[in-house]
Amino acid sequence: MAKSKPRILPWLREQLDSGHLGATWINSERTRFIIPWKHGLRQDLQREDFGIFQAWAEASGSYRPGIDEPDPATWKRNFRAALDRKRNLRVVSNHSKEQHKPHKIYEFLSMDGEGFDADPDTEDGWDDPARSQEEHIQEVLGTLTLSPAGQQLFQEQLPRALGPGLHSNPLMPVFAGGLQSEYEVTAFYRGRQVLATCLACLQGLRVVGPGPVAEAWPELDGTPLALPEPSSALTDQRAAHYVSKVLGSLGAGLALWSLQNELRAQRLGHCKVHWALGEQASPGAPGREVTKERDGQQVCDIPKFVNELISFLEGSHRSPQYTLWFCLGESWPTDSQPWTKKLVMVKVVPTALKALHEVAQAEGASSLKEEEIDLHISSSLSLSLAPAHLHGYLQELAHSMEWESGVQG
Repeated sequence: MAKSKPRILPWLREQLDSGHLGATWINSERTRFIIPWKHGLRQDLQREDFGIFQAWAEASGSYRPGIDEPDPATWKRNFRAALDRKRNLRVVSNHSKEQHKPHKIYEFLSMDGEGFDADPDTEDGWDDPARSQEEHIQEVLGTLTLSPAGQQLFQEQLPRALGPGLHSNPLMPVFAGGLQSEYEVTAFYRGRQVLATCLACLQGLRVVGPGPVAEAWPELDGTPLALPEPSSALTDQRAAHYVSKVLGSLGAGLALWSLQNELRAQRLGHCKVHWALGEQASPGAPGREVTKERDGQQVCDIPKFVNELISFLEGSHRSPQYTLWFCLGESWPTDSQPWTKKLVMVKVVPTALKALHEVAQAEGASSLKEEEIDLHISSSLSLSLAPAHLHGYLQELAHSMEWESGVQG
């Protein structure tokens, strides 16, 4: 007689109680637990990094040791999909993109007998791509403000060739109605890193000075990100004095936001700001001044990035740029005064563009083409995508953007 598949939540609790490799309780009430979430392609991958995923694959019957090929990426994806369907479980914190010890912390919301795993278990252990994608789309579209009439008009006018892509192309929800992304922000004083964080900013981001100024101007859109006090970050008090003057002139800050298919920037204070797009703040880059105009200015053209990424995959273009650099209070770096000598530099990386770029680079390695890679788009959206499929998805996305621009024009 075939062995029946266990229910995942009682099974998981047994593994935690027995101290299964990697997954452990982290509180005395035994309601919260931690699971390593290291990428399956990392060089430092250990048995404990995927042990719980493999154990569930074996218990659910989707992996038979000695018969099936080991597939840690699929094990993890199916395990995650099984947990995501459980109402009695939630993710407390997601640190899956940390460099050293990526992990997730889960919490059981109910531990009372019958209700412990009351959800249907018919799909535990296998990820339904259509259902998972639909969940991702609903999750992203739920954050957008769309009038019913406008939404209906968009659906009616969308070319039939692109219509199915909204549901099957995992990139579509990332760019629907504006770039859905977090921003990795790193700040430097005289070349010394003083801040590194990742922010989810649906209404945009405002880089402001330290202290009470961060809470000022509540009428403005954008999540304020306060730069640290220079006196606590620099030992050179003369340099700290000049950095403090720059920060004091930021006023309402440097604003960055997503609008349709572009990122825009505006300076809101007296402090002049120069910017450039590139992996490094190169002296050869054309450092342009950020405008004070109400509508701001374009600092990143998303359709251009997508088309350049397509050309990069085809081998006809260099790697596209997506990292924004801002020089506050001074002119753009030169050969005689590189960015490491500038008082305040801020680097901003949209996580969605970074994730696409990383998959494109993986596509160049034949051994990775068919592997599912987890894309961290934001704290509320992660996608799994095989590099071999990226080219087709990008082409469909580019056509959609061209059509959308034509309608708006």
